[in-house]
Amino acid sequence: MYRSWMMFAALLVMVGCDNATEAPAPAPAEAEGGGFAEPLGGYRVVRRCNGLGPASLDLTPRGLSGNYRLLIRGDGDPASYTAVDHLEFSVSWNDDDSAIETARDGLRLYEWRGRITKESGWLRNLNGDMALPDDAVAAYDADKDRFFFESGCGEEARSPAHAYNATQSRLVLRSLNLAMAEARERLHHEAGLQYIEYRGDYLGRSGADGVTEGHHDRNQHLLDVAALMRTDAVNKVPGLARLVTEHRPEDAAQAQRYQQELPAYLRAAAMAHARWYIDSADIRLDWFQGTYPEGEAAIREGMAALQGAYLRLAEE
Repeated sequence: MYRSWMMFAALLVMVGCDNATEAPAPAPAEAEGGGFAEPLGGYRVVRRCNGLGPASLDLTPRGLSGNYRLLIRGDGDPASYTAVDHLEFSVSWNDDDSAIETARDGLRLYEWRGRITKESGWLRNLNGDMALPDDAVAAYDADKDRFFFESGCGEEARSPAHAYNATQSRLVLRSLNLAMAEARERLHHEAGLQYIEYRGDYLGRSGADGVTEGHHDRNQHLLDVAALMRTDAVNKVPGLARLVTEHRPEDAAQAQRYQQELPAYLRAAAMAHARWYIDSADIRLDWFQGTYPEGEAAIREGMAALQGAYLRLAEE
C-alpha cells in the first residue's frame, strides 16, 4: 500500500519570502505514540481564491493522524498572521485510502477542516476576512508537490496562481506559534471554567437546589465577559513573555526578522484571545449599535486591553 507519509513529506515543506528562514527543514522525528514531532514544512500561494493575495503556510503535525497546527502569513503590506491549532487534513495521510475520492483530472481529494469555534485558534485576519477556508476539499498533485482548494475558485481552481506549492524555507515565527499553541490550550481551559460561572449567572444553571432562572441582563453579561478579558490581559498574557524571548532566533538576521514580524502575530493572537470569549458568549460585534452602551463599550475596552498586553510582549 502506498504510504503517503512519503507523499506528505513532500507535501509539507515550507514557505518563504522575506519573513522566512532560509535553512531547509529538518528531517521529521517520530513522536511518542506515532506521528511526527518535528515540523514537516509548508507552502506558498500566489493568489488565494477568496480575493486575498499571496500567503505562506506552515503546517506541523500534532502527533495525531491527520491533525496539524497551521500558521498562515498573509504576505501583504503590512503582513498579517492567522493560525489554527486544530487543523484536520483528511482522515489520515498514511496511505492512498485516506483520500475521499479522485477528482476528474486524476488528483486525489482530501478533507480540510479548521476547527476554530470556541477553540484556541483562528482563521480570520484583523480585517475579518477568512485567510483560508475552514471547511473544504483539497486536491493534491503528488507529481509537482502542490495542492489546490476545490471550491471557491470556479473554473480557475487549477490555475498555477492558486496552487499551494511546497517550499523549503520556514516561517520565522513557527516555533513561537507552536509554543503559544500549547500555552493557549492551558489558558483557554482556565478561561472556560471561569466563563461557565458567568454564563450560569446569565442564563441559569442546574444544581443540587434545582434550576436557577438567571438574570437575563444582556448588558451585565457583556460587562462580565469584558471583565474576563481585562483580567486575562493583566494576569495571564504577561506570562507569555518568556515564550517570546525563548524562541527568538540566535542568528542576527533571523532575530531581526523575528522582531519585525512579531507585532503582526501578536495583534492576531490578541484578536484570537478576544474572539474565544466573544464566540463563547454568542456575541456579534456587528450587532453593536448602542443597544447596550455600557456593555458594548466594555467589550471594546476588553479587546483593547488584550491587544495592549500582547503587543507589550514584543518589548521584552
